Amino acid sequence: MFDNALMVKRHCGECTACCEGWLRSKVIDMEPGRPCQHCTGQGCAIYADRPEDPCRTFECGWLKADSPLPEELRPDRCGAIVIFDRYWGRWRIVVAIPAGAEIPPDTLEWLQAYARDNGVPLLFDQRLTRDGQYVGIKELGYGPPAFVEAVRDGIGPQDIFQP
Repeated sequence: MFDNALMVKRHCGECTACCEGWLRSKVIDMEPGRPCQHCTGQGCAIYADRPEDPCRTFECGWLKADSPLPEELRPDRCGAIVIFDRYWGRWRIVVAIPAGAEIPPDTLEWLQAYARDNGVPLLFDQRLTRDGQYVGIKELGYGPPAFVEAVRDGIGPQDIFQP
């Protein structure tokens, strides 16, 4: 599986997953399959002048100083962007966003074990496609039964996918 996290300051390196359109943004024009216009594939063309929100304020879970994520769970290596310390209703949760159609099984298994072992619910997305194009997101929950029920009951008409 994956090694334990190292307690060293990490850097993005070659990872540009947060700029590749996998995250949602109201400020930057990007969406799944269409990266930010400033993403060069090796970094940000306007890094020094990047916007405060979402670019400067975004905190990748892999980069956090106290990140429990092992080296192998860098987003471009594991297929998921993990975000800690988010809230869903009354729960402090971990969010996992696929860097592709879905989170790879090994990564999802690690995240579910982390959630279970730490008593923190996990909310993760699966991308929906039609004719090879991304058309929506299905949110899935993993955690205590009350959390899973709240996630299930929390969907609305905007969350319904109709082919």
